[in-house]
Amino acid sequence: MKIEDIRGAVADTLEARGLSNRTFLREIRTGKRDESPYMIGALACAAAQIMQPAG
Repeated sequence: MKIEDIRGAVADTLEARGLSNRTFLREIRTGKRDESPYMIGALACAAAQIMQPAG
């Protein structure tokens, strides 16, 4: 999974949940909001999935 995929998924999910701030969504997609709680949570989840043993 690439960071760009995670950024897109976070922005898409926020938009689907009703966030309409286009500037904020664009900043998430371009990496200007990687320190936001949304991105930190998404990165933590992605890291946890990678670290899970298969099975």
